[in-house]
Amino acid sequence: MISDASQASGEERSDPERLVVVVTDDPHVREELEYGFPSGVVVRMAVDAREAWDLIANATPSVVVVDLQTGSAGGYALSKDMHDVLRLARVPILMLLDRPQDEWLAKQSEATMVRLKPIEVTRLVGDVMSMMTVEDSPATS
Repeated sequence: MISDASQASGEERSDPERLVVVVTDDPHVREELEYGFPSGVVVRMAVDAREAWDLIANATPSVVVVDLQTGSAGGYALSKDMHDVLRLARVPILMLLDRPQDEWLAKQSEATMVRLKPIEVTRLVGDVMSMMTVEDSPATS
């Protein structure tokens, strides 16, 4: 599922400059994030880690938002597996948690940022956009 200005024109972008992959089976989070990003950010949705792998097979995302409790092969496994793939190892991951007790799992998975649900969409979008900005910044020496 693609959400951005290119969707309206019917144009499909294979490797957009600003791609956010959202991995959750929570319909509320999916609906809020599908339309919450500014124009120019492509949002692709996956209900589980297997679908996410299909989405990132040919396009490197700018940021991945993943729900720890997502179905089959959950967010923990996706995050760990992404760190094992050179092309994906530096992609920032924002992990959504249902309870604070799971924060240690998120740290073990090497998630870049952790947020507890429920979270306001404006804050979540702001966090993702700041992660993109940091990733897009030139390295300092």
